[in-house]
Amino acid sequence: MIEGSCLCGGVVFGLGGEITPIQFCHATRCRKATGAAYSPELLTTAEGFQWLKGESLIAEYKAVLLREPPAYKRAFCKKCGSPLPVRIEGTEYLILQAGILDDDPKVRPFRHAFTSQKACWHEITDGLPEFEAVPPVPEKYRT
Repeated sequence: MIEGSCLCGGVVFGLGGEITPIQFCHATRCRKATGAAYSPELLTTAEGFQWLKGESLIAEYKAVLLREPPAYKRAFCKKCGSPLPVRIEGTEYLILQAGILDDDPKVRPFRHAFTSQKACWHEITDGLPEFEAVPPVPEKYRT
């Protein structure tokens, strides 16, 4: 089981299911939610996920729907503000930022998404595939 936690250690979780490779999301909302040039996101299945400590410290923010469902939703620790895993409505997946993992997830970055919205001061130089908007869903994860 891979564990992750918030900055203050009040919330701890475990991932026991499948984990996707890491996507660097440059969408404006993702940048604002992380305060960084991009959000290093990965997905895990709800099966095998569990809160190990501090579930009462979790809060959620749900942004106004811009175009189409699912809604943009983020979870965070009420005490320290760290981003936490959140279920993607209508799917079997949770999304989380790779930086909150305490253990090596054994997956690595594989692409950039929403590069048309990237920060003007950030240059992408890693050679990974870039998608100006929503990237294609890998066949393995299509439902």
